[in-house]
Amino acid sequence: MGCALLGIGIWLHLAKGSYGSLLPSHGFMSATVLCITSGVIILLVGFFGCCGAIVENSCMLLTYFVLMVFVFLLEIIVGSLAFAYKTEIEKLIEKELVKGIKEKYGDKDNNLEIVWNQVHNQFNCCGVHNYTDWYGAPKWPDRAKRSVPQSCCVMLCTGQQGENVSLWKSNGCLKELKSWIFEHAYILGVVGLTIAIIQLLGLVASMVLFCYIRKEGDYI
Repeated sequence: MGCALLGIGIWLHLAKGSYGSLLPSHGFMSATVLCITSGVIILLVGFFGCCGAIVENSCMLLTYFVLMVFVFLLEIIVGSLAFAYKTEIEKLIEKELVKGIKEKYGDKDNNLEIVWNQVHNQFNCCGVHNYTDWYGAPKWPDRAKRSVPQSCCVMLCTGQQGENVSLWKSNGCLKELKSWIFEHAYILGVVGLTIAIIQLLGLVASMVLFCYIRKEGDYI
């Protein structure tokens, strides 16, 4: 399971890694970072379980069991907090997306322009709430502060100030992203349930083997 999470994290970094720049102050909270970190932790924990099972070392198996219980409880706590503070998390993400546009868009030190173009094209949207979020972005010159990126165009246009706004996409990307997550929620549920079942089976197997080793040791 650790290898799977690590692999997903690496794939996300290679394919979608730039998406973390959408949250300028909380890039470390991106799915890429979380998957890679979780994968490394579970791999280290699994090391104790594998070695303990191979050499039949009760101490390593017990260490694996305790660490897995800790990881399992941590997942439950994080999931519960995320559900309880869902509204606050959504507001934080919304605030960070707007902040990236208003303060960071156009900086040469980041690839925010490329990422937003990808988001606009993938979700057929413009801005966080709508195209007006792009008004006043630091990239635009003072004489054209009411412009939008060209990726906001429904059809061939420039996105420059003074252009007919009917040529621009009206849907906000935050709304489209929420819709996408809702449509794919069952996949997240199945993945989460599968991971939980695997972890529980690992806990049961490690404790059974631990008891067997201790029992065999008593007969020696």
